Amino acid sequence: MEWLRNTQTGNSKWWSWWLGLVIIVICYIFLGSIPLVLGAAAGVIKLDRGAGIVGATADPRQFVLLMISPLMLFVGVWVAQRLVHQRTLTQLTTTTRFRWPLVWLAMGIWFDLLVTFTLVESFIYSERYTWTFNFEKWIIFAPLVLVLIPIQAAGEELFFRGYLMQSLSRVWAKPVFLILLSGVVFMVPHLSNPEMSQAQGGRIPMALSYFLMGAGTAWLSIRDNGIERAIGMHVVNNLFAGIAVGYSGSVLGTPTFFQANVIDAWYGVITIIIGFAVLIYWPIHDKEKVQ
Repeated sequence: MEWLRNTQTGNSKWWSWWLGLVIIVICYIFLGSIPLVLGAAAGVIKLDRGAGIVGATADPRQFVLLMISPLMLFVGVWVAQRLVHQRTLTQLTTTTRFRWPLVWLAMGIWFDLLVTFTLVESFIYSERYTWTFNFEKWIIFAPLVLVLIPIQAAGEELFFRGYLMQSLSRVWAKPVFLILLSGVVFMVPHLSNPEMSQAQGGRIPMALSYFLMGAGTAWLSIRDNGIERAIGMHVVNNLFAGIAVGYSGSVLGTPTFFQANVIDAWYGVITIIIGFAVLIYWPIHDKEKVQ
């Protein structure tokens, strides 16, 4: 776990971690929320009575406004890492240099798994998927999704699996602790997503799926001694939902080829467990291991 020990360089005084977290929170929660508030005031973003975001419609303005908050998370992590801790962003991702082969490997494996899981579900429950492709709408969204989603997913991994896990490892570097806490911390901000109330099976398995995503990527990162595969998996997972297969009431609201009419929460839990079992124990070649 040498990658977690990158905190031994630069500024690692106790107050630097608190300052870094404050900067990230300000960028992500406060600055990132300004476009959402303005969008809601202009009627571009719809909120429910609890101030939660209602499932998005195919409006590129709403999609861009929703993406600003995670983009500000990326900015906040960069500012904390570079200006507060005086370390490079790469030191959050790996021991020495970023390993692109691991990113491509994870993207390929996870994409194949997503396609397989979708085909299996559609074979068992043929009524769950509907062809909804609309080229005129899709061609407007596709470039936005391809540019913004990778930054959004990478920003979340830099924070949850990079910055947060490195900071927590200074308290207790035991892998089980880091994996479980990463799962909880990743789950909490996703509990306000629309699918929590829409999923077949209830809130518990839906929340569990978010926990497993956080814990799985943490386990994967510890095994890899870096977060490259976690980034690749997260990016392709969100791209698949934003371009290929979406669902009614999705917070993204992007036009996709297919739309899932049912969110089967327990099926999702099963596929996540299988998916990470494949990804975590997939053999890595020496070329991909090189630091």
